[in-house]
Formats: sequence, C-alpha cells, structure tokens
Amino acid sequence: MEELNDKEQVLMAYYTQYYKGASFDDIKKLNQHLSQEIGEERYGAAMKELEDEGLIFGMKQVEAREKAGEDSPMATNEGMLYVNDILNLQSYTVEDHQLDYLENNLKTSNLKFTLEPVETYIYKTIEEQAQQKPNENSP
Repeated sequence: MEELNDKEQVLMAYYTQYYKGASFDDIKKLNQHLSQEIGEERYGAAMKELEDEGLIFGMKQVEAREKAGEDSPMATNEGMLYVNDILNLQSYTVEDHQLDYLENNLKTSNLKFTLEPVETYIYKTIEEQAQQKPNENSP
C-alpha cells in the first residue's frame, strides 16, 4: 500500500469539503479541527506547501474572498485537478456523485491515510452525504 503524504491528505479533506458544499464557517471549523488534531506544526507545514504550490487558498485569502462576496473554497481548481489525478477520477463525472466516486476510488486505489483525523473526516462526510440522498442511484 502506498501512503499518501500529509499534503495530499489535507488537500483531499478540502476536496471532500468542496463537494459537500461547505460554507465559510465550515471551512474555518475544518481548518481549526485539522490543526488541533494533526498538530499545528505538521498541519501548518502541509498547508504552506499546498499554498506555495497553488493547490489551496490560505485562510487569509479565503477570508478576503468571502468578504468580497466571492466563492471561497479552500482548494483551488489546480488542487481539485491534483486530487482527481491522484485517484484517477475523471473530471467530467457528475458533481452530485463526486463523493461516491471518491469513496470507490479510495477503496480500490491501495492508497493509505496516515492522518487519522483526515481519513475520519472524509469517510464521515461521504457517509453523511449518502444519508442525505439515500434514494439516488450511486454510480
């Protein structure tokens, strides 16, 4: 099994949150939660790397975009494409089912999480979304 690095795992959490339809408050809560659970130093290093590579907006940028009335997800378009590439997800898949595809690909990819709070968040979010749409056909 290949281990995902910290940067990839954190990015995947924000990818999952994007498809959940997160508000600015949700983004702040996840940022605080992951920082506390992973540890400020380790989480901060992953966030800096992601921001330096243009894969996420930092909290200051998300806040500024929110105040300007712009859509303010944490992951950038490049970040979303990066996750699609890691998991071989097709970018043309229907957004309503993106979390189903994410779950299926995580199960079959042989990629291993090393950050338990991220793994828990992703699978919990996928489960919550499935409960909200139980009668829809999954891919």
